[in-house]
Amino acid sequence: MTTVSAVRTVVERLDYLLLADDGVPARYAGDLRAGIVQLRLDLSAIEEFLIEADGSKNIINGDLRKRVTHLAYEIEDAVECYARQEATGKSSGGLIISYLLEYCFTGRSLHKDLYIFRSRIDQLKHFMDAVNPVARAGARQISSSSNLDEQEQVIGANIDHSPPVLIGMEENKERLRSYLLGGGKPELSVIAIRGMGGIGKTTLAKLLYNDPLLVKHFDNRAWAAIGQDFQARDILETMLLSLASGLRSKNEIAEMETMELMEQLYQAQKGRRYLIVLDDLWSEEAWDNLRFAFPDDCNGSRILITTWSIRVAAIATDVLEVRPLGMAESWQLFEIKSGLNDPDIEYIAADKMEVIGKEIVRHCAGVPLAIAVIGGILRAKNLEYWDLILHRLQQDFQNLHQDFQRTVKSVLHTIILSYKELPFHLKPCFIYLGHFPPDQAISVEILYLLWMAEGLISAGDESGKARIEVAEDYFNELVNRSLVIVEEQEQASSSRRFKSCQVHDLIRDLCEWKGTREEFFQVIDFGPGNKKSSSTHRVAIYLNKFEDRNDFSVNVPEAKHIRAILFFDTEKSLPRSTWPREFSDLKGFQWTRVLNFDGVDFRVRKLPRGIEKLVYLRYLGFQGCYLLEFPSALSNFPFLETLDLRVRVSCVMTIPNVLRKLSRLRHLYFPSAFQSDTKDKLKLDSLKKLEILENFNASICDADDLLQLENLQILTGIVDGHNVDLKNTISTLNRVKLLGRSSIVVKNFDSYSVARLSIVAALLECNALNALDIEGYIGELPLHREIGSNFTELVFNGSEFKQDPMPVLGKLPNLRSLVLCNDAFVGKQMVCCELNFPQLRRLKLVTLHLIEELEMQTGALARLTILTIEQCDRLETIPYKLAGIPTLTTLMIGSMPEGFQNGVNKLIEETRELANDELTVTFYDC
Repeated sequence: MTTVSAVRTVVERLDYLLLADDGVPARYAGDLRAGIVQLRLDLSAIEEFLIEADGSKNIINGDLRKRVTHLAYEIEDAVECYARQEATGKSSGGLIISYLLEYCFTGRSLHKDLYIFRSRIDQLKHFMDAVNPVARAGARQISSSSNLDEQEQVIGANIDHSPPVLIGMEENKERLRSYLLGGGKPELSVIAIRGMGGIGKTTLAKLLYNDPLLVKHFDNRAWAAIGQDFQARDILETMLLSLASGLRSKNEIAEMETMELMEQLYQAQKGRRYLIVLDDLWSEEAWDNLRFAFPDDCNGSRILITTWSIRVAAIATDVLEVRPLGMAESWQLFEIKSGLNDPDIEYIAADKMEVIGKEIVRHCAGVPLAIAVIGGILRAKNLEYWDLILHRLQQDFQNLHQDFQRTVKSVLHTIILSYKELPFHLKPCFIYLGHFPPDQAISVEILYLLWMAEGLISAGDESGKARIEVAEDYFNELVNRSLVIVEEQEQASSSRRFKSCQVHDLIRDLCEWKGTREEFFQVIDFGPGNKKSSSTHRVAIYLNKFEDRNDFSVNVPEAKHIRAILFFDTEKSLPRSTWPREFSDLKGFQWTRVLNFDGVDFRVRKLPRGIEKLVYLRYLGFQGCYLLEFPSALSNFPFLETLDLRVRVSCVMTIPNVLRKLSRLRHLYFPSAFQSDTKDKLKLDSLKKLEILENFNASICDADDLLQLENLQILTGIVDGHNVDLKNTISTLNRVKLLGRSSIVVKNFDSYSVARLSIVAALLECNALNALDIEGYIGELPLHREIGSNFTELVFNGSEFKQDPMPVLGKLPNLRSLVLCNDAFVGKQMVCCELNFPQLRRLKLVTLHLIEELEMQTGALARLTILTIEQCDRLETIPYKLAGIPTLTTLMIGSMPEGFQNGVNKLIEETRELANDELTVTFYDC
């Protein structure tokens, strides 16, 4: 329920208003303080009522929800306007309290608005008191019997991170595998997997794409998600990056014209046996735009498509119709997703649950997505909750929107029910996923930051967790309920567990529909039939569909209602120089809290006018954009908490020395490459509240300022190895009270002198560091006891170790990722000693030209999951003991001799006998 989140945000803002910066009560006149306290109590009572009413159709209507939401936002505006005036008064030497009560530009007082707000709240409370007592009691009974007191729920427990499950489709998989292998049919063939949404087409295609036999059979493979909003350039670029990653850089590919991309993609596949997967192909037109990029060399190449359309499937040589699961298979999948067969989850009434569960499964009509979603709802819940869900499934749902009645009811029923059964605090977080364009990976970290900026994550948490940790717990719960598909991030340099996520089309449609219906947000995509609402609090604008010649009028509600504006563009969209006229000047959107630009090229489109007027911003983002200069005017935001300057890698941003003015900043993300506009270093010492600082550059910023950042939790940075700043940075890191993680990249280093060797020793013994990437000559490693035990990731580039580094590095207790590249080791034999590397997940050996033998002793690398070997020309083979590591899933082999590749293939075959059937190998050219 988005109304609850709006009210809760305002309650927290009132708490903030009642406290000074040092946490003691702020000094207000007695009647003013009493008024604020009473307002807070009243809003808390409304919040409690809304939570109690959540899920009941008969308690409150949509009009009341809208009234409560609008009132909450108006109170928030008043509170922040007052807080801004207070801050202005302090910065100018202090003002007496009567002046602080006057609003900027309005002449109104907080006293007067408190009176008005109390009057409106009294009207709402009168309505709530008049609500049918029987209905309210029923709501309490439902809430109690279903164990839905979500404030006491442990978020993130019993999380299901299992891989995609293929139940009841083994025959389909074998049939498709035979199609793809060709059976002696040499000409290029198109194979289609057709079926309704949620039936498992993509899951089946992914399992085949990663099938070890098919990986070995095809020289090249590429996967492209097509979707309804097809853009040929996006697809061509995605595939070319997969097929020619070692030959063309991402920047080179991004600069190509569409026809050049087509030609390069054609050449990348020419003469090779390839497998291309076109997932979610909607139209014959999309196929016609892509088909000429695929050569037919009569060598057994294959194109696999997934589609719901009979007409699209007709282009295929062979078509597999995916049918719903039978009852036995449905029940097997349900057991996995609900945890009913999980020994780690104890169900007291398992027999009764099985009876109820089988009845629930019948309502899912054999659709895997529906079964997975409903299983996620029920995971680790009690018998009463299972019975309640069955009751709700049996109820008629005639109030569904017409757009949803066009597809299969079984899927929609369970998806909608999954939304209804979400805890009240997760509902707005879930709906927020609908902002993002379809078929686009969503950065989980940005999602967390947006949730926090919108007030969807509670500022106070009894567990003592930081808000971003609470956000990750919320996301975990959505994963547990099978509502998002995640890509796990295991790199040790990150403190987050997830990197990106995607949402099934049907689930995203639900998010967008609910967002529009509850006036939570509106998507503006400029396409035919684009829906325009008369009232909303957030807008997501898809610029890649806007054309300069469009005379498209967006029915944007009053600017004062807009809390967030999210612009989405792509690097691959055609250049367009203008903005939709409603958004060419943003000064009217003065109450906006979130402004995000995603992928916008500001060399073509200039920044919209009036951004500096959005003085209540909490979030300002430019990720993936091309912005050469950060305007000084964008530093006058007294409430800004997140500033994301991670523009494109090819863009070097100039930043004036104004960031120190953003005193409330909590999350600062510098670009990967930036510079100051003067010879002076950027000052950050006033950012006392900063928690996350990424891409810190000691050559451009003052390392001593880190000592002033007393709340810093995460730091990533870069230092020039030839600069005096390196020594200063090491000294500073040892004194900074980091609560979380730190990562440093050292460029252009050498230790040919005793003094330089001492710097290496200081770097490696720095216990404040968790990750180190060092480029340049080192020659000799210290003893393991002289290396910090907190290291989780190490990258040695060009180190030229004469002695095997593995016996030393293998004793580091927490090391999870190790990369040795560009002659980091110049010996012949490398040995992973017995029981060494107890936590290592990833090992990467690249361009070690002299290594001839890699030996592995018993118990070493016990948790290894990915091994990458590239351009180690003299290495003859990899140890057979690798096959005995049960966690090993992936071998990445790049530009290695044919004899080495044959040895790897032999190893893979032998793993079948050792029951490690999860192990796959990918061969590629660098």
